Amino acid sequence: MKVTVLIENTSPDNLIHEHGLSLLVEENGKRILLDAGSTEAFTHNAESMGISLHALDACVLSHGHYDHSGGFAALFEANKEMSVYALSNAVHPYFSGSGGIHEIGIPANVLAHKDRFYFVDELTEIFDGVYLVPHTTKGLEQIGRKSKLFTKEENTLVPDDFSHEQSLVFDTNKGLIIFNSCSHGGVENIVKEAKTACPRKPVYAYVGGLHMKGKAGGKDICTFSDEEIDALCAFIQEEKIRHVYTGHCTGLPGMQKLRARLGDTVKAMTTGMCFDL
Repeated sequence: MKVTVLIENTSPDNLIHEHGLSLLVEENGKRILLDAGSTEAFTHNAESMGISLHALDACVLSHGHYDHSGGFAALFEANKEMSVYALSNAVHPYFSGSGGIHEIGIPANVLAHKDRFYFVDELTEIFDGVYLVPHTTKGLEQIGRKSKLFTKEENTLVPDDFSHEQSLVFDTNKGLIIFNSCSHGGVENIVKEAKTACPRKPVYAYVGGLHMKGKAGGKDICTFSDEEIDALCAFIQEEKIRHVYTGHCTGLPGMQKLRARLGDTVKAMTTGMCFDL
């Protein structure tokens, strides 16, 4: 499997970066685009890297936030045939309470192409051994409340239960490779959901942001306590996960804490990076 990071929060000088994530995953002759960043920037990076976005076999939206969906407007204009797998709740309004309530859902110019979304709301095998796995864990609204993430029900803000978030899971000879772009529902829950979908399979790799990044006093901080970091790292070790590629909403302080505990198991993603799993 080859993974190319088309957009992430960091980049070398020759590529664009933004708050967002977009990954191109190539496996068994299939090319799958996971998310599209905040803007059309990922398409410019793809062009700079000599990557065609016209020969995609599938597009997947991990969840209904702007920093993963905004770039699809440009893709829809460039590719009149491509549709995007998403959970139906992804098109609902979503809000963050960090720094005051503000909207973070899919932008209007993407929702204008709502007919280009292919909605799935259950475990779905899109190719042989390639699955879309929605959350089945109960009580995730407690994480939404703690993270200050909300949706609306009858014009009232309620904690997000992340029923719009799904994992892209590959069942490979090495084990399961899990992609979950922000891990809002919690890595432990996401791993257990993937293992329920594909029983008797260990997890070989986990790829995506871990939603640990926050701000305090104008500086980036890790929003996980040391106890939460320890518990997460202990879980990764117990599951014998060989590789954790992370970035975007993980943040540098969180990355440093993870690497201090897990060493080279944890790798930082950056725009333009290619890696094999």
